[in-house]
Amino acid sequence: MIGTLFNAVGVAAGSTVGLFFKKYISHKSQNKILIVFGLFTVALSVDMITEMITPIDVFLALILGTLLGQILSLHDRLTKFTSRFDQNSKENSKDEPSISSGFIKATVLFCVGGLTLIGCMEEGLKGKSNLLFIKGTMDLISSFFLSAALGRGVLFSAIGVLVIQGGLTLFFMSFGQSISPELISNLTATGGILLLALGIDLMNIKSFKMIDLLPSLAILPIIHFLHTLIIGA
Repeated sequence: MIGTLFNAVGVAAGSTVGLFFKKYISHKSQNKILIVFGLFTVALSVDMITEMITPIDVFLALILGTLLGQILSLHDRLTKFTSRFDQNSKENSKDEPSISSGFIKATVLFCVGGLTLIGCMEEGLKGKSNLLFIKGTMDLISSFFLSAALGRGVLFSAIGVLVIQGGLTLFFMSFGQSISPELISNLTATGGILLLALGIDLMNIKSFKMIDLLPSLAILPIIHFLHTLIIGA
């Protein structure tokens, strides 16, 4: 878990420094920062999507996962919960992005990626934190610029990193030996598609309710298991 702790602290530290320097970065520059992050996220997502082995499994997981997320109103519920911090903040200006928006976008960016998945798997199965140290260093730098553009929500995303990556590491410690390489590749590809949506969102091309898409990652292993049973039958 030391890799995840380092990552969470890195995000918190980078965000804090970014918020301090935010006043020195113009609104125009903040928008350009988001566009650059969007472009980088799209490029990263394309590389991850090429890992896909069974497209039909990924497709079904995305469809069913998104429907489940919408039925449960996951995005709206989380937005409503985190919006309380906006209401309680006296310093929040009309021009500053809401805490809920910054929190959701930063958490998805930091936690939905191949490096997160592989890093947590390596830490959970082998006790090695090298990849998460690398990711944590990258996220420290990224959080500095993101917090300048998206505000205090990025700082709160450190909690999301701690919970999600910590949960993944514990999962791999308990069940990692039974996960097939094919499923890992498909999970990486699914994460890539979610990052593609986030990149488009960051560039302000099309807005997505990102949290409603996340159940796809949980449904994919179920579909993979059923697919394996059907093929083996």
